[in-house]
Parts: sequence; C-alpha cells; structure tokens
Amino acid sequence: GEGGLLFEEGSHLAVFRDEQGVLHSHSPVCPHLHCIVRWDGAGRVWACPCHGSRFDPETGEVVDGPASSPLVSPS
Repeated sequence: GEGGLLFEEGSHLAVFRDEQGVLHSHSPVCPHLHCIVRWDGAGRVWACPCHGSRFDPETGEVVDGPASSPLVSPS
C-alpha cells in the first residue's frame, strides 16, 4: 500500500506495491506539463506538484485533472 520513485536501468519509475504485494509501475512524468509526480500517502495517489493532477496508483489513470491522459506504463 505504499509508493515511491525509483531509478532502474537508466529510467525513473513511479512504483506502487498493492496490499497483495503486486508492483505497479508508471513513468513519473505528468502528461499535463511534464512535472515529476510524488507519492501522496494520505490520499494514496500519485500527485503532480505543479498543477495538482492526481493519478490512480495501480492503473495510472487520472483521478483529478487538469491532466487528461494517464501516466504512461514503462515499455
């Protein structure tokens, strides 16, 4: 139930471990204005410090805008 930013194999990742122990990773770059998201443990979301977009920790989908597209999953 926690998230954090990691650096792995030359890439930054926003990684969340759910209650079953499954890891969910996304690009930490907000699609709105390309700021780096931060983990908000109180809200249990990825939050963009620039304009307040919030993203689901498992799917990366937008919970609150102004972003209109989700965090990108790593390739």
